Amino acid sequence: MTPKARVWSSFVLGVMFLGVCSGTVQASIVMQGTRLVYPAEAREVTIKMNNAGNTALLAQSWIDDGDSSKAPEEIKVPFLVSPAVIRLDPDAAAALRISYTKEKLAGDRESLFWLNVLETPPRKEADENVLQFAFRTRIKVFFRPKSLKPDVDLAANKLDWKLTSHSDVKGGRESRAGLQVTNPTPYYISFARVEVVLDGQKVAVKDEMVAPFSNGLFLLPEHAPQTYRKASVHYEVINDFGGRRTLDRALSR
Repeated sequence: MTPKARVWSSFVLGVMFLGVCSGTVQASIVMQGTRLVYPAEAREVTIKMNNAGNTALLAQSWIDDGDSSKAPEEIKVPFLVSPAVIRLDPDAAAALRISYTKEKLAGDRESLFWLNVLETPPRKEADENVLQFAFRTRIKVFFRPKSLKPDVDLAANKLDWKLTSHSDVKGGRESRAGLQVTNPTPYYISFARVEVVLDGQKVAVKDEMVAPFSNGLFLLPEHAPQTYRKASVHYEVINDFGGRRTLDRALSR
């Protein structure tokens, strides 16, 4: 078994066991940010991480294109991460360097990838029969073409929202109310919170992300009011630095 495959197996075992012991252990690696923007013209970008735990660990890093089930050696993306594997002592910090290998990506919109950092304690001979936990941190990486105008902070203002009906055959209902959002911009827009306000009553819906030049649909919960006079949407978007901005928009049917 190769070193990469061995680390990946430890991760799978750890996740399976965590389903039983959830809440008793936690990750030690702390990333500097919750997302990473890679400008197309950059030679490389860096992100810092540190070991906030009290034991040494190994950190393996790689980038995927959205399929989180694949092992690192099965993934082909136009990025390199260095160092791919590093040991971190307690309270130690390190910087990951990410470089773009120049394979062609869309030039009129952002492309989305994911940075993975897998942590696992170093294995000793005496630990042969000891169960070890492994944790994976996964954050978004937005590749931003040089041709895009520097107006990413205004993208959330351009979203169009409306209430709609969505066929819900699987759920045994003819239709179900939903909130449709249209993103006419070349940027991915991530939401921290989305709420529909119906006659002053707030109804939370699942907070997801909407891709460039596409539509997203957020289904309203079944307990949402069926009749109302006024409707609006209250939503929080996450910017390049992980900060949040709140916006309100009126809705129409």
